[in-house]
Amino acid sequence: MTAAAVRLWCKILIGILLVAGLSACGKGQPVGGVEEGARSAVPVTVAEARRQEVRVELYSVGRVVSRNTPQLAAEIDARVVEILVDEGEPVVQGQELIRLDTTALELSRQEAQAAIQQLSASIANEQRRVARYRDLKTKDVMPQERLDDAEAQLAVYQASMAAAEARLEIVKDRLRKARLVSPVNGVVERRHVSIGDFVKVGMPLLSVTDTKALRVELPFPETVGGQVRPGQKIYVESAVAPGLKVEASVDHIRPQVGAMSRALVVIADVTNPGPWRPQATVEATAVVEQRPNAVVVPLVSVVQRPAGDVVYLLRQDGDRQTARQQLVETGARQDGWIEIRSGIEPGTKLIAEGAHYLSDGASVTVTEGQP
Repeated sequence: MTAAAVRLWCKILIGILLVAGLSACGKGQPVGGVEEGARSAVPVTVAEARRQEVRVELYSVGRVVSRNTPQLAAEIDARVVEILVDEGEPVVQGQELIRLDTTALELSRQEAQAAIQQLSASIANEQRRVARYRDLKTKDVMPQERLDDAEAQLAVYQASMAAAEARLEIVKDRLRKARLVSPVNGVVERRHVSIGDFVKVGMPLLSVTDTKALRVELPFPETVGGQVRPGQKIYVESAVAPGLKVEASVDHIRPQVGAMSRALVVIADVTNPGPWRPQATVEATAVVEQRPNAVVVPLVSVVQRPAGDVVYLLRQDGDRQTARQQLVETGARQDGWIEIRSGIEPGTKLIAEGAHYLSDGASVTVTEGQP
């Protein structure tokens, strides 16, 4: 292609680009309909600020734990011969759980009982002899020495009887300790031994969790520490028993420091209402304050702006309705309403639905009446 031809094609291409650019500019010109749409009114609903009781509540999800988890330990040296329960099995107070070998103890009991029977006969004979000697002594036909010997022998037999009876009581007590029973109504938490194990005094055998005397542990942020106090009422419920709400009092509060955060754990003692079990999840509400005459507005009325929380008041501006922005101080939230601590008074009409789309002075059109 010659240089003249190249120059010709370049001029044609430039011309095409100029035409395309002018066409695009023409399409970007504003039209009356767009500007009018920018000024169109925003559809909204209207509400009215009113007085209502507001409860300031704190909410927590925690767990149930047992107040009492006794560990049953061996009280005698013996071999385990029978385990009557398994882990997780419910038990009642006084129920036998483990039996230890009592063969040697039974033999000792038989020996002690035989000794007592023999001593009983000996004491009876010696008492008759002493009585006879005393009678003869009063008639001056029995030397005092023989009476003294008989009385001394009777004392020996009686002392031996007391020792034998004491040995028998010890054996009986050890026999009772060979039968381990549950001290509470609860659940077998853990079994520490097996049949055939030889256990010594103090060795743990079973752990039982009390399922009646319970407590709940509820974590709260450290920032609310001043609002929850010992003695304060809380209301606890669990999905284990839907609809069953238990009232309890805060027993004490302990700090809990984690790797990433600090918290407070609120402890409250409760009596099991029936179906609760340790480690169950619970939800708790603490009412920390009640304000019976608070000013509230629908939650949707409050909008967060850079200056803070605002509401939009309904104003009549000639034949137009407009929204005027009003800065407010908010408080507690409850059932779709939010407390207004300052900024508006009861009876003030304000925008509800649609408030998030407004700016100060925007035109509005009310689509619903005041609720």
